[in-house]
Amino acid sequence: MGWASTARAFSYFLTLQGQQRQTPTSRQLGNYCFRLVHIPALFSCRCTFSLFVCMFVFNIYRFKYFFSSFSISIAKPVVTQRRIKKIGNMSRMLPHLLGTRKSKTIIVAVLLFYSLLSFHLSNKRLLSQFHPSKSDYKKTLLPTTSHLQDLNLRKQSAVGKKKNQLYSLRDQLSFAFPYDPQSPIPQRVWQTWKVGTDSEDFPSNLRTCQKTWSGSSHYQYSLIPDDSTIPFLENLYAPVPLVVQAFKLMPKNILKADFFRYLVLFARGGVYSDIDTRLLKPIDSWPSKRKSWLDDIINVNIAIPYKNLKVSPPTSSKISQQPGLVIGIEADPDRVDWNDHYARRIQFCQWTIQAKPGHPILRELILNITASTLMSVKNPGVPIGDMIDSRYKDDYNVNIRKERHKDRTDKHSESENNEEVDVMNWTGPGIFSDIIFEYLNNALEHNDDILLVNPNLTKDDSDSASMPADEVDISGSAKSTRKFYKKISASLQSSNLVPWEFFSFMKKPVIVDDVMVLPITSFSPDAGHMGSKSSDDESAYVKHMFDGSWKEDNVKSAGHK
Repeated sequence: MGWASTARAFSYFLTLQGQQRQTPTSRQLGNYCFRLVHIPALFSCRCTFSLFVCMFVFNIYRFKYFFSSFSISIAKPVVTQRRIKKIGNMSRMLPHLLGTRKSKTIIVAVLLFYSLLSFHLSNKRLLSQFHPSKSDYKKTLLPTTSHLQDLNLRKQSAVGKKKNQLYSLRDQLSFAFPYDPQSPIPQRVWQTWKVGTDSEDFPSNLRTCQKTWSGSSHYQYSLIPDDSTIPFLENLYAPVPLVVQAFKLMPKNILKADFFRYLVLFARGGVYSDIDTRLLKPIDSWPSKRKSWLDDIINVNIAIPYKNLKVSPPTSSKISQQPGLVIGIEADPDRVDWNDHYARRIQFCQWTIQAKPGHPILRELILNITASTLMSVKNPGVPIGDMIDSRYKDDYNVNIRKERHKDRTDKHSESENNEEVDVMNWTGPGIFSDIIFEYLNNALEHNDDILLVNPNLTKDDSDSASMPADEVDISGSAKSTRKFYKKISASLQSSNLVPWEFFSFMKKPVIVDDVMVLPITSFSPDAGHMGSKSSDDESAYVKHMFDGSWKEDNVKSAGHK
């Protein structure tokens, strides 16, 4: 609008000069220019100004006296009749100059060139969102998800920040998908498979499982086939293209299958479940969806204190929202050789997850997987060395995570990142469990109002004689979370840390802030060990059939059976 204002002021000045000096030619020139500045109705204000510039540049030798006279007229209100006459003479030439074929050709050519250039630059800015350059990626930082001493993940937000102030991927994810803890869990179900359900290649054994989910009343069901995954994510994560870049670079389908579930839940929320799972009970009957159940568990069980707790934990009357993240126990192996069979002593299940969009645990998981992927592949296509926190390079190394989990004093500096796939610690239950524990511990460390409810710590009067052998310890007593009561209490009250024992031998759901953890039977019934009960149990909601044929790379073990 600055150029248009200048042009209008110029035309108004000429018209005014003509009225003051009674020179019709000046009024004619002024009126002509005034009509000319209305070209923005067809083009843009910049195009109009370009027309003025081009007209004067190509004919400047004819207008040198006009410019000198115009400059003097601004400096001196009173000009001589001789100078006014010169303006009048030059103004008569303007319609003639514009009327020639050569002038028209030049003007049209300049306007066409300007329009094409503007269109090209606009498209370039738009396409840069989907195909950023290396310099654009260099501006994005990939902070560690492990060393978080000064950061409160629970209250991390990009609210109030401008888009050009989002320097880290954590900020970009928070900005694109803000978390609202007061919102309900969306009524959506997500699944993915090689082909759509309308394809003849869709396996009949999976169709039975799939129908248990697609038939859920009041729930929007979506199955994303492989050939639609990339376009779907490019549309969903257009504001954060680095995430899509990492997804495309993953060397194995199992990695993409894991990563997809976190991405779709973080962006849209709802329930994700593997295609080879069967829904046993309606989603609305799950504890996370029943307000009465939430009221009971909070009112009946006393909130557990921890070191930083300074305010009274909220009661059920003050809690109106549903949990933000709902997960289940996949493995709780009470055996000395557990590390030979599982990634973690307490391993959370990720074949079925329920979440609200934007949950910070999923944000941290996506940040970790994106950074780890770009560090693991040979040609990431980005200046990864400038993007990571060089002080904590081991945090981005997938291949040392399992060993480092055994011995945190060993840096394992001889291990290098490469494309040899460690699914469990790249995208699977290993890193999934780590991120959950890191988030919960960070919440206790930086907040004084975290709700901790664990009904499994109360005295259990169950008859151990009628229990299966794997649910009874050496002394003949029923295995219970109370076995670790002293260690749990000491860890919470001295260090603000949630130990793995807090979730061991669970028979009832546990709540930590807005995270609900379900016992092993909920998503792993009929396992026949680790306290898992049958599919007929009231706490069984989903059964995993372990038929996912995308797990073709000898990874059908340690949680990916």
